Amino acid sequence: MRILSENQTAFLNQERHLLNDLRFQLAKFNASTEDLDALAASIRQLDELFLLVIVGEFNAGKSAFINALLGQALLKEGVTPTTTQITILQFGEEVKRQPLDHNQSLLNLPADFLQEISIVDTPGTNTIIREHEALTSQFVPRADLILFVTSADRPFTESERAFLEKLRNWGKKVVIVLNKIDILQNDDELDQIAKFILENSKYLLGM
Repeated sequence: MRILSENQTAFLNQERHLLNDLRFQLAKFNASTEDLDALAASIRQLDELFLLVIVGEFNAGKSAFINALLGQALLKEGVTPTTTQITILQFGEEVKRQPLDHNQSLLNLPADFLQEISIVDTPGTNTIIREHEALTSQFVPRADLILFVTSADRPFTESERAFLEKLRNWGKKVVIVLNKIDILQNDDELDQIAKFILENSKYLLGM
C-alpha cells in the first residue's frame, strides 16, 4: 500500500537524513539529553508517517481485527487480555520485537499494509492502568485516524464510553468498528445494535 508519491518519498528521506545529521552534530557539541530526545522523537514521527491507533475493550477482537487488516495472523488472539502494553507495528522483512520501555514495544512485521502505515495496538480500555492511560494519551493526539473496535455481544461498555468521551476532547477522526457480528441471530439484531452505536456515538463524540 503506497500513500506517498516518489517525489514525496524522496523529500521524506531527505528530511530524515537532515535530522539524523543534526542529531550527530548536536551530540558532538554535548547537547542536552532533552534536546536529543526531542530530536529523536521527531525522527520517529517521520517513520510513523501515517499513524493508525486501535482502541477498544479487551476481548472485543482488536488483535483479530488487526490480523484481518494485515491479511495474515501475525498477532496472538485469545479470550484473556493478550495486549498488556502498547505495541507499535511497523514494516520489517522479518518478525522482530524490540522493547522500547516497560510499557511499549516495537514489532516489525512483513506485511505490505505497514509499508507506509504504523499501527498502534493498545491495551483494552477496561485494563488500562494509569501508566497505560498516560501512554495512550501520548499516541491518540498524534493519531491520523482512530479505529474504535467494539463487540456485538457487549457494544459500548462503560469503559468504552468513558474512553470515547476522552476522544471527543482530543477532536480526532474516529471510525467505529462493530466486531463479532457473526454471533447475532439475524439482521434485525444487527440493525438494533448498529442504531444503538450510532445514537450513542453521536452523543459521546459530540456530533
